[in-house]
Amino acid sequence: MNAGLDPITLRKIALQILILLGLLFGAVAWSQRPEGALVWLTGMLTLPVAWALVAITGALPGPERPEARRTIYNSLVGAGLLVTGALVVTAAATLETIPEDWSTRFGMIALALVLIVIGNGLPKKIESGCSRTRSLAFQRLLGWTFVVTGIVALVIWLATPMAYARAAGLSVYAIAVLFTVFAVIRIRNRDGTD
Repeated sequence: MNAGLDPITLRKIALQILILLGLLFGAVAWSQRPEGALVWLTGMLTLPVAWALVAITGALPGPERPEARRTIYNSLVGAGLLVTGALVVTAAATLETIPEDWSTRFGMIALALVLIVIGNGLPKKIESGCSRTRSLAFQRLLGWTFVVTGIVALVIWLATPMAYARAAGLSVYAIAVLFTVFAVIRIRNRDGTD
């Protein structure tokens, strides 16, 4: 099916489609609520400006470094999914095809998914500021905390009525912060030789 397209080209195409969708749905939201013009314009321009800055500043590696190039495009596509998704949900809410509170829900669901993705990647990164053992303990702690917090927040924002979702969501984040602070103190005190 796509035998002629390499993975980086597919990511470029996905990024271009997300930019076009963002512009389209941003324009729809703008036409329905012109008082929010600055918000819509910011959302519509975020992705093309980010892509242009990456290319202009030289942050996009050349074809000789395909793995680094793929990582940059993965990041741009991930950001594009978030921004374009927000514009789609907001446009749908302005057209009254979905309830208005779903624009808030989308933002919180996106945040929960980002926490899960980041938490999944954290244990694979080693912090060089301390011993390998302590560093792994910190990374695993943060990884598990992000993933569990993201999953619980995702369930809350999908299943809880809006009247309770904000308080429940904030409570989950507060509990995660307190847990992390106490766990970090415990890890630091467990091995005081580093």
